Amino acid sequence: MISCTRSLTRPDLTRFGRTDPTRPRTEDPVELRWLESFVTVAEELHFGRAADRLHLAPSALSAQIRALESHLGVRLIDRGRRTRPALTNAGLLFLEEARLTLAQAARAQAVGRRAGRGELGHAELAYVASAAFSGVLTDVLSRCTGEPDSGLTVQVRELETPAQLEALACGDIDVGFLRSRPRYPAGVTATTLLTEDVVLAVPDRSPLAALDAVPAAGLRHERFVAPHFDEEYGCREHIQEVAGRGGFSPRCAPPVRDFIAALTLVGGGLAVALVPESLRRARIPGVTCRPLADVRPTTRLVGAYRRDETSPAVRAVIRRLRRAAEETAERVTTG
Repeated sequence: MISCTRSLTRPDLTRFGRTDPTRPRTEDPVELRWLESFVTVAEELHFGRAADRLHLAPSALSAQIRALESHLGVRLIDRGRRTRPALTNAGLLFLEEARLTLAQAARAQAVGRRAGRGELGHAELAYVASAAFSGVLTDVLSRCTGEPDSGLTVQVRELETPAQLEALACGDIDVGFLRSRPRYPAGVTATTLLTEDVVLAVPDRSPLAALDAVPAAGLRHERFVAPHFDEEYGCREHIQEVAGRGGFSPRCAPPVRDFIAALTLVGGGLAVALVPESLRRARIPGVTCRPLADVRPTTRLVGAYRRDETSPAVRAVIRRLRRAAEETAERVTTG
C-alpha cells in the first residue's frame, strides 16, 4: 500500500511578495532615509548610480532597502544578477506614497524652520486710538504682513492703555501701542516709537482758532478735557505745565474715553484739549489745532511687550517694531 503524505513545510511566499512570513509586522514608523533610498533606486533602477546620488556605499544602500522590505514584510525591488533592478507591483504602489511622504516631511521641516525664524505664526496686537493717526502702527503692520511670502499673521484690536498693560502682563496680547508711562508692569518693557509735539485743539469758532500760535495765558478761561486713562500721566502733566506757564489754575471737564472723544467735545464747543500733533489727521468737524506759543510739551508713543518673550513670531514683530523706531529716529535726526 502506497501512502502519500502532504508536506508540512511552510510554502514559499516570496512569489507573492512576502520576504519573511515568520517576521511579525511592526507598527514602528518607517525611517525617512529608507524612503529616500528606495525612491532614488526606483528612479535610477541601478544601485550604483543611486548610491552615488545618495553619497552612500552600494552595500549600505542595499542594506537600507533590505531593512525597509523587512520592516514592511514585502519585496519592493526584484534584483536580478544579470538584469536591472525592477519594481515589484508592491514597489510601484509604494513608490507614489513614499514620494508623497518625503514631500510632506520636507514641507514640515520648512515650516518648522520658518516658524523658528518668526516667519510663520501669530501675534496679538492692541493700540490706543491716537496711535492709529501717527502712521507708526500701520508702518509696523505693513512690515509684518507686507512681504509676499510672509506667513506671519497679526490680530489687531483697540484697547485703552490700562487694559493693554494688564493684557500684556497676563499674556492676552503680545504687543501694545500706547502712550508712554513712567512705570510698566513687572516683565513688561517698551520702545519709543515716536516723540511728537502736543498741540492745542480748539473749536473752529473760538477766537483762539484765528491765532497762528496760542499763548498759555490765553487759555486762562478755557476748560480742558482729557482722556480718563491719561489724566494721571501725560495729559494732566501737560495741562499743569501750560497752566503754570500761563499763571492760572486749570479748569477741567469730566474725563472722556479717549482723544477722539475729547476732540468731539472740542468740536461741540464744550472744551479745549491738548493732544498729540498726529491727531491733526483725525479731521474732526468743528476742530482746529494750533501750536502753543510759549510752551512746548511733548508726548511719546511706545511699543510695549514682554521683556522675556519666547514666541518666535512675537519676537519677529518686536524686531520690526524696533526697526521702525530706529528708522523714525534717523529721519528726525537727519531731517
